[in-house]
Amino acid sequence: MYTPIRCPRGGATERNAHAAPRPPFSSTYFSRAHFPGAHSRRALSIAVLFIGILFAGSSAVQALPYTLAGPVAITGAEAGNPGVVGTLLPVGVPSSLSGVISVSGGDTSFITNDVIVFALSLSIGSSVVDEIGIGANATPIIPNPMGGGAFAEGGTELPDSVTVGSFTNLKAVFEYVTNTLVAGETTTNLFVTYSPAGTALAVGSTVNISISSGTNFTVQTTLVPEPGTFVLLGSGLAVLGMRRRRNA
Repeated sequence: MYTPIRCPRGGATERNAHAAPRPPFSSTYFSRAHFPGAHSRRALSIAVLFIGILFAGSSAVQALPYTLAGPVAITGAEAGNPGVVGTLLPVGVPSSLSGVISVSGGDTSFITNDVIVFALSLSIGSSVVDEIGIGANATPIIPNPMGGGAFAEGGTELPDSVTVGSFTNLKAVFEYVTNTLVAGETTTNLFVTYSPAGTALAVGSTVNISISSGTNFTVQTTLVPEPGTFVLLGSGLAVLGMRRRRNA
């Protein structure tokens, strides 16, 4: 009776038990089993490449929407503040950009320009506001505003007009002279556009917001980009992680 020879290599028979050993430098020798770190390094390289392509594409091609980094309290104690009390509000982007533009001036394209969206809400007991101005401040060159406007959505108060000081005072101005903003009221969502798209603004750029109630004072805060960029980045890294676990 034929009896197969068992050997330590598990499941081998007489025919392959005497096979020549694998050369130490064959292609099968250099496999994930021998070099488990190779796959990890490859996955890391892919992740780095993915991030580079994502941000390069965003900055070079796509216009980017920004809003304020968070609510900014106006307490009345700011230098030059004649009694305005309220809050500068961040506005959801890019969802807000699909709203109806009721008042505008200059170039309001959200395709060829970056855009900042925000609003102002006055508290009970606040002085009236007759003008709001906004201008971004980045280095080494201060961005040039191209246009501005007010959506119908958000609060209830539209500005009388919007003017943009391209190449002059480098800010957008929202006039509330006739329709004065009074205590308890909130502006509709206000926006200002900047060119060139994708590079005019940056995460952490400073934005100066001037508020007038007979006299002007300035509040300063920083910008954050629309959250979809980080959602896309996180999704890409999650996919790479799942593929790495599956192939381990």
